[in-house]
Amino acid sequence: MAKSVGFNIGDLVVLPKEKEKDMVFQVVAVQIGGDKYVIQEFDVSRQKLLGNTQMNFSVSDLRPFKEDASQAAARIVREATKD
Repeated sequence: MAKSVGFNIGDLVVLPKEKEKDMVFQVVAVQIGGDKYVIQEFDVSRQKLLGNTQMNFSVSDLRPFKEDASQAAARIVREATKD
């Protein structure tokens, strides 16, 4: 039986929602037992947490965030041109 892949504190994840653009979240805590996660919305371009935490998400509710090449390039340019 294959072990399910979990997330660690600091990992970026998406919470797929119907009819909405996927929102990016950061795992801010792992509850006892490692089967539930506390997440908080994350602004990838600013590398900043937003809003309040949301609790009790299982690994099956979340997907790993994968930044595509154009998103990465735009983020790198923004970071390089910060004041």
